Amino acid sequence: MHWARRFLLLALIAALLVAAHFFVKRHQQTVDLDFVWIRAEAVELWVVLLGAFAGGLVLASALAIYRGAKLRLLTRRYRKAARDLGVEVHELRNLPLAPHAVEPGGADDSATPLDGLERGS
Repeated sequence: MHWARRFLLLALIAALLVAAHFFVKRHQQTVDLDFVWIRAEAVELWVVLLGAFAGGLVLASALAIYRGAKLRLLTRRYRKAARDLGVEVHELRNLPLAPHAVEPGGADDSATPLDGLERGS
């Protein structure tokens, strides 16, 4: 199976080289480029097309990296918030139900008027 992958990779590279050769052969005419501050004369068309493709690829990659970094930071912020909320839930679950233990039959000095209703009296 390993040799099949190598064969497919070599076939793909050979196909790309053949396609590049035919592309260069078809686009050998020269063109003049006028940028804002630069003028380039007699540049082969395949160089211009390849440069435009490369420029677009670089711009799209930069935007993708920017958006990916932004999403990674947002994900990290949400994970931190979820972790903090999980810690808070864990702390709340471990709190005692009553602030202090009341002895059966003993008087509770800090009892509120509603405490008697909760015990069923």
